[in-house]
Amino acid sequence: MGRPANADGRQTRAAFMHAALDLFAQKGYFGTSLRDIATVVGVRGSALYNYFSSKEQLFEALIAAASEERVEQVTEIAEGPVDDVRLLLESLVLRMLESFRQPRQEQLFRILMADGIRLTRDGRLNVMERMSAGQVLLRRFFVRLMREGHLKTADPDVLVLAFSGPLLVWRQLNAIGADHPVLRTPAKFARAHVEQFLQGAAGRPAAVRRPAKTRRGVASWGGTTRRTRAASADRALKSKLR
Repeated sequence: MGRPANADGRQTRAAFMHAALDLFAQKGYFGTSLRDIATVVGVRGSALYNYFSSKEQLFEALIAAASEERVEQVTEIAEGPVDDVRLLLESLVLRMLESFRQPRQEQLFRILMADGIRLTRDGRLNVMERMSAGQVLLRRFFVRLMREGHLKTADPDVLVLAFSGPLLVWRQLNAIGADHPVLRTPAKFARAHVEQFLQGAAGRPAAVRRPAKTRRGVASWGGTTRRTRAASADRALKSKLR
């Protein structure tokens, strides 16, 4: 089989991205220069500009590639048949957690935690735009589940936040190497998270707690009547005045 057209160009571009990710992880985004990256690849610094116009563009390419990779890993589940919505959501969560634990995904997320916010605030990088592919997929997935009657009608954007929020916290804990039970038992976390999510998205509204009635008809919360509480307060006051 002949070599694909531009094979060398794709390999060189991938080499720049691979070297950049390693250096950003080691030295930080701001501590790494394009010359550092070119040196690791073994080419002149000017060669890098044939592929990326700036360090920001190179970083954006890393974020976009990682986002596309995660989307590919969960698309099969999100677009597959829905026999049991609970099991489907648990499978989706586990697939996402597996993605978060891939070494290069972990590297990039740590860089984003350290430098991505500053870059975004400075207007040099739009992290949310570059990472939005997964959110778009989830939104489309939840719209489908609502349309098919698996979830009750709700704002799909709110559902995305409710579903992905705990996963982001899990990813942060994993990135810093926290010793936390949810990291040790991902399957248990997935089940608990989906259960909590479905209580709001698919379960019946929680029952309103009403005050219990005593024999004399006095309203009571937690088994203590207002009259009993008042009497107790009166005795405490008298005790202090003695």
